[in-house]
Parts: sequence; structure tokens; C-alpha cells
Amino acid sequence: MDRRQREVAPAQRQIAEVIGQKVLHGWLQNRHQTAIPLNINVGRLQQSEAEAIVRFAAVAALAGGEASAHGVVRSWLAGAGTAPDLLATYDAALQSPPALDKALAAIANADLALVAFVLALVAARDAGPAARAFADYVAAHRSIPTATVRAALRRHRS
Repeated sequence: MDRRQREVAPAQRQIAEVIGQKVLHGWLQNRHQTAIPLNINVGRLQQSEAEAIVRFAAVAALAGGEASAHGVVRSWLAGAGTAPDLLATYDAALQSPPALDKALAAIANADLALVAFVLALVAARDAGPAARAFADYVAAHRSIPTATVRAALRRHRS
């Protein structure tokens, strides 16, 4: 009988299964940890993309009706490397927010959609159910994959 065709002893099979499960579990954990970046740098985006993000940030901050969300989102943007002129654009957009359909249409690619979803989560931290529902809407509207949504929720919703 050929060595490749002989049956593996039950103990060895059990060990192989356990090791396989542990490797798969570790791989899945790593996949979930890397589904979204650890940090987001708005300063590295192209100017048009960054402007779209800060305008959307104003919409997200206003979505839940919580006044404190404006400052929370502004702080997050500043911490994410947003240039001072773009922070001024954010402040102006708070005074005269773009329409939701235009703000979402400006979020053109999957990477920007993820940043927009994270902004909606940041705005929803201290707000009520309306802001959380808005974040869910953004994820659904931009077709963000479920694994990415879950990773963002773990990392950015407190």
C-alpha cells in the first residue's frame, strides 16, 4: 500500500483537525482586524475627495440632531489630518449643509464610503437612535460589506 493512501491514525487526525481549526480561527481574527485601516488620514486624500468627506461629515453631524456631534466630528477630522482650510469647509457646511443625495453622490469609491461610514459612526457616538440609523443607512446605501461594517463598528462605535 502506498504511504499516501494509508489511513491516518485517529489521534493524528484529531490533532490535525484541532491545529486546522486554530489556524483558521487565527486567520479569521486577523482578517477581521485588518478589514478596515487602524487609522484614517484625510490629509492623504485628493483635494476633491477630502472636500466631499468634510461636507459629508457635516451631514453626518447634523443627522442625529445632537448638538455635541458637531464638535465630536470636528475633533475627529482634526485628528485625522484634515487641513485647516477643510475644517473651515466643514464649519461652513454645518451652516449650510448639502443635500443628502448630493453628499452621498460625492462619495465616489469604496474607500471614501468607508470613511463616510466611520464619520457617521463617530457622529452617532453620543447621539440617539436616529444617528445610529443614519450610519446604518450609509452602510447600506454605499453597499459596504458586512465584515467591514462589523470591523468599523468594533473600532469606532463606543
